[in-house]
Amino acid sequence: MVYTRAIVGLLALCAVAQCQRFDALNKYIIDKAAGTSIPVSATSKSLNVSIGMTLIQLTSLDSKSGDAELEAWMTFQWTDTRLSWDSATFNDVTITRLPVSKIWNHDVILFNGKTSASETLALVHSDGGILHIPPTTIKTRCDVNNYTTDGTVTCSLKYGSWTYDGSLLNLVSRSTSVDVSSYESGGIAWHLTDHAATREVKHYACCSEPYVDVTFTLTFQVKGQRYSGWSIFS
Repeated sequence: MVYTRAIVGLLALCAVAQCQRFDALNKYIIDKAAGTSIPVSATSKSLNVSIGMTLIQLTSLDSKSGDAELEAWMTFQWTDTRLSWDSATFNDVTITRLPVSKIWNHDVILFNGKTSASETLALVHSDGGILHIPPTTIKTRCDVNNYTTDGTVTCSLKYGSWTYDGSLLNLVSRSTSVDVSSYESGGIAWHLTDHAATREVKHYACCSEPYVDVTFTLTFQVKGQRYSGWSIFS
């Protein structure tokens, strides 16, 4: 019993020491992070923010209206060298976790729908690299024009910065496709038949700056149906 208590006490002391180590580091980072300006480095004219999507589930899809609800993990990655630290000064810690509300955060949003993201911590690396993967509920309206011919519905999810043009925030896609390795198709009347991620740069007559967006395209086909011309056969 005495031995067990000693072990528990030792583990508790270790846990406190670990917390104190990260507390000091996190305070150091947050103090450095004061300010709301975009972290463009002295050697670069723009900040690269990469975006990716891991599709988890199609919750609902209305073949008539095209209204859809999906669950996904959205991945965002960028570098803010203002948050870097010397790991040797902090007991060789090379990574910590912080609320994104405590650091500069991008304003990349879904243009053609609504999202609700869980409040999750961001991973911050000692070189200033930041990785944030919030689980996200997405509501959007999909294209149902091909439903009566081949039973497919296409959902296009367009993301971009709300206030920054491409000369300041350069949005890049992590891949040319959607990550579907964790996709759960059970319990829904649709097959996922195709997916892609496409980056587009646009210029408008009003402005010289580029405007960048990344669109994730998901194509679903209803299960258990055969299509011929404009007719549907069960």
